Amino acid sequence: MKLKNVLKGLTLVSALGGAFLVTAGQQTTVHAATTINVAAPNNNRPYTYPKGSGIGGYYGALLKRIDKDLPQYKFKETTTSQNSVFVGLQSGKYDLAASNWWYSKDRFKTYYHTTSNGLDDLRLINKKGGKQANSLADIAKKNLKLVPISTDDARYNVIETYNKENSKNKIDLQGIGDQSAGDALKEVSTGKYDVAIYPYAAYKPVANTKEGKKLSPSKSIGLENSYFLLNKSSQNKKLVTAINKDLKKLKANGYLEKITKQYLYEDTFKLPNANKTFNADPTK
Repeated sequence: MKLKNVLKGLTLVSALGGAFLVTAGQQTTVHAATTINVAAPNNNRPYTYPKGSGIGGYYGALLKRIDKDLPQYKFKETTTSQNSVFVGLQSGKYDLAASNWWYSKDRFKTYYHTTSNGLDDLRLINKKGGKQANSLADIAKKNLKLVPISTDDARYNVIETYNKENSKNKIDLQGIGDQSAGDALKEVSTGKYDVAIYPYAAYKPVANTKEGKKLSPSKSIGLENSYFLLNKSSQNKKLVTAINKDLKKLKANGYLEKITKQYLYEDTFKLPNANKTFNADPTK
């Protein structure tokens, strides 16, 4: 068949942001991809950090894979301060926020959330030769000074929950604004505070620095599920369903485990109780 005859039977007509594929007299609509504005913190290695015009790290890799798997959407990525991420998410400037966001009652009430997109290994970071804590109860019983935690960080919620459940053995919890893991851990290495609470993956980038070599992590004190958070719009409600379906596939085919080992310094899915914890109901 000659090319001109093929072209007679195949015509592409663009209109109003969509397209119509006409083949042998039949018309099929091809819709343009919906742009999704995605924001992530710019100082949360190895989870999120600026990379070119987009997002690097664990969530940068995961977002790019999901974007590839969902052709009906096009992710437009940016990084900014954590506080600005939440301000923009609530206002609708951003559709989706990516980082290792853990459960909190207020977050899940304010935003849509996906199923779990990863597991964090929670540790206590102590100064070598200093006062040691291997559990949250140790911090309270030994009256150790905990590095202040950003009030919009789910680690703050972890300590709040512990204090509510242990009213006679509370931890002195102090709030603060945005602070990088490096700055917080330096306050332990210098002796200003006794202990910090962080995921193991947040500690590791600091471990081989001058200040980091003065620190030692405890054994795992628990696992936390992470979630994407989304602005509550009708468009994003459909997006949550699409992402959840893809996350289920990416867990089953080993992709989540692959990037966990690549970016988070260990395979959290192989830790004790990982299978039981992953995607468990956080309210129970």
